[in-house]
This record gives sequence, structure tokens and C-alpha cells, in this order.
Amino acid sequence: MREREYEVMASVEDRHFWFVQTRAIIRDAMVAAGLGPDSRVMDLGCGTGGTMRTLKDLVDWTGVDVNPFAARLAQERSGAPVVVAEAARLPFDDQAFDGVTALDVLEHIQDDAAALREIRRVLRPGGALIATVPCHPILFSSHDRALQHVRRYTRTGFLERLRDADFTVQRATWVNSLLFPLAAATRLADRLRPDRKATSDAALGLGPLNDVFLRVFGWERRLLRHVDMPIGLTLMVVAR
Repeated sequence: MREREYEVMASVEDRHFWFVQTRAIIRDAMVAAGLGPDSRVMDLGCGTGGTMRTLKDLVDWTGVDVNPFAARLAQERSGAPVVVAEAARLPFDDQAFDGVTALDVLEHIQDDAAALREIRRVLRPGGALIATVPCHPILFSSHDRALQHVRRYTRTGFLERLRDADFTVQRATWVNSLLFPLAAATRLADRLRPDRKATSDAALGLGPLNDVFLRVFGWERRLLRHVDMPIGLTLMVVAR
């Protein structure tokens, strides 16, 4: 990603509804997967370090990002060690981690299959991968271009990628579901304007709508503690 996108993310992530509630959902998923203070967890593609900072007391974090600017920002903001490295060439021993988070990162990587094999290598037997990816290729828009996404996945395609890397999927659920109709309509409308400047959602000022969306996403978080959602903008997977 461009440095400007990291700066925008860092400036809004503490209050933007998507970052706040997504990290709360990830917390629930990590706890359900048995990860805790004694667990060593790698945040692959840690970006600004917001996840590690928000969940700093949950596990023992190590961040990884390919962008030196992001890695420096993440280490300063989270206090966790951060390594500059490519996902397909991780500088860690085999079975070094109890868990790995890959949160909206695999869609940035050309050879995502190689990245998943590396994640498999550095996870201990029984260790948990918690991954989120944007889905529905038809919704590829200026938001994806701004964030330099290579792809949006299909559910079937991503689950096949995981199985090919020798993962067993324990849970696969849609996320960002209650707001999906609005988000999908916005993405489709964006595709009708091919000359539109590439701008990520984080750069959009939501004003009072942010509190509304924060509450709606909070309802979804409570639902996800009990059920898998039938459709959504993002796929969240827990695999071992």
C-alpha cells in the first residue's frame, strides 16, 4: 500500500466503525480459538499496528509487514516487535507461533498460495490461523485499487487455497453482513464510474453515520458469537 493510505488508516482507526468492530470480532475469534497471554502470535501484514495495539494484552504479538514505513509506524504505535519481510519468505523458524492473524492482507499478495504455505510452516501443530479477505470479485472498485488489492476472493476459491496449503478449516463465516446491501450497492455504483480517483473507504468522512454503523456492526458482533452469517462483504476463517 502507499504511505498515504497507512497515514489515513492511522488517523481514523481508533474511531472508524469498521476498524473498531472488526477488531472486536477478531478478539472474539482469537479467544474462541484458545489464544491467550501465553500464545505467541504473528500479525502478518500488520499495517499501522492497530490490531496489535488494540489487542495488546490478549497475546504476545510479533508484527510483519513488507512496507518499511508501515513496519516502523506499527512498532511505534503498538510497542510490539515488527519485522520487515515478505509473506512468502518469513524469517522465522518452523513452528515458531501458536497463532497467525492475516487480516485483509492476502488479497495484496500475488502469490498468496506461497504465503499460505509459509504461514503453515511457522505455525506449530494445532496452531490457529485467523484470516479475513474481501470477497465478491464483481465488487472490485476504487477502494480496492487505492489499497492495491490484487483480487477479491470467492468463498470457494479461498477455502480451496487454504486446503491446498494443508489447512483444515474450522470456521468460515461472512462478516460485515448487516451492512452488506449498502456496501454492495456502493461498490457497484462505483464500478459505473471507471474514471473515479482511487480512494479507500477509510478516507471517507462518515460524520454521524459512523455512530450508526458502529451500533449496527456491534449487533453483528453479538450475532457472530453464536451463528455464522449467510452473506457479507468479508470472509473470516479460522483454520488449523
